[in-house]
Amino acid sequence: MERKVLLASDGSENALRAADFAAGLAASLPDLKITVLVVNDVLEKMKYYSPLHSPVIFEEFDAFFKAKSEDALKRTLEALEKHGLQAEGVIKVGNPAQEIVNFAREGGFKQIVIGSRGLGSLKGIVLGSVSLKVVHLADCPVTVVK
Repeated sequence: MERKVLLASDGSENALRAADFAAGLAASLPDLKITVLVVNDVLEKMKYYSPLHSPVIFEEFDAFFKAKSEDALKRTLEALEKHGLQAEGVIKVGNPAQEIVNFAREGGFKQIVIGSRGLGSLKGIVLGSVSLKVVHLADCPVTVVK
């Protein structure tokens, strides 16, 4: 039976450590299939900012943040390849926590691996974090990697 793990990434150092953790799982579970998901929330938020309604400005931001998402995906896939692993990569646009949880639920993933942001305790309480929201919303186990 194939075990599916969703690796949520933003390309940060913590996300790349989460990729190393997922690679460790794969070493002990040879049938493990890893899918990397990058969620771009900036494009979603841009819809609500009136100064950005200019088609030219929106297209420039769209191109910039698509490139950032593609770079985050590439960095994460390369981190897995260093361990001899191949993974599928997906980029979504929307609320990161909700997109991660929905993708995991719809895809039948058995576990989510995600890096923590490493915010200070006060900042983390005030702003919340994607990883914390995923832990609370997910139906499957979530591993948060620092």
